[in-house]
Amino acid sequence: AESPLLEAKAQVRYFEIAARSILNRTRPGMPFAWTINPYRGCEFACKYCYARYTHEFMALEDPADFENRIYAKAAAPVLLRRELRGIPRQAGIAIGTATDPYQPAERRYGRTRAILEVFAEERGRHLSITTKGDLVVRDIPVLREIARRNVLDVNLTITTLDAALARLLEPRAPRPDLRLAAVGRLAAAGIPVGVFANPVMP
Repeated sequence: AESPLLEAKAQVRYFEIAARSILNRTRPGMPFAWTINPYRGCEFACKYCYARYTHEFMALEDPADFENRIYAKAAAPVLLRRELRGIPRQAGIAIGTATDPYQPAERRYGRTRAILEVFAEERGRHLSITTKGDLVVRDIPVLREIARRNVLDVNLTITTLDAALARLLEPRAPRPDLRLAAVGRLAAAGIPVGVFANPVMP
């Protein structure tokens, strides 16, 4: 919580935080063995987010801090290259389980892109990405490179197609139509892509 301030917007403040590791081990029974979250906190401010409690580990107990104080992890590529040496290639790695890897901070700090560039150098890895961010299409070239030599799937979460309801549930996330368009562009580029849908009735 004492990290140096990188930048601030009207509601959101951005910080950089040192990280001891970039890969996080999951509990048994999960469909992947490891997770990567390039950021702490998530600016999309989804009302149903289960990960808000993670800011409490930094003594930030106001639930709004999770969406208004965003921490970019430092030295992510260096940490990842080092840690991958000890991870079996068939072990599933999921990006974006506690924060969205394509939230607005990614436009400024590019931590997700830097991580993907590491995976583009790898072979035989099993990688998945989950996001609500249509910014994912920016990385189509590097995603295609990853998919050539690794097992990759990208999933866009689309909770509802009702734009007004989506704005209530996910106030700062891209509109549903933008996410659907991103799905189409990824598919057209030959990248394995799917939709995570938790239907919400108006």
